[in-house]
Amino acid sequence: MLHAFTKKWTDESTSKEFTFTFYCDLCGKPWKSFPIPFSEGEGKKSLFNFLSLKNAQWKSEYKDAFERANREAMFHFNRCLNCKKWVCDDDFHEDENSCTQCLEEQKEK
Repeated sequence: MLHAFTKKWTDESTSKEFTFTFYCDLCGKPWKSFPIPFSEGEGKKSLFNFLSLKNAQWKSEYKDAFERANREAMFHFNRCLNCKKWVCDDDFHEDENSCTQCLEEQKEK
């Protein structure tokens, strides 16, 4: 099973290409990976052809594409040093290396 670094992610892959979306652990803001073409995806239009492509090669390329997208997505999120969530730039304070939620909780104490 594949493990994303964010808590939520979705798979929008088709018979022609692999695409994934990763979401901020705090607000849910999405970041979508660049499409990665499947080597045998061109010209495969029917559902039958798509399902028959789910062989070892498709699975191998899918796994590689996911790992590549997962690594790439890490550059679009920040890791909170307190709660360890991966958050978007809008939910991160770089000076404190902390997410907005943790900063709010610290202020309340």
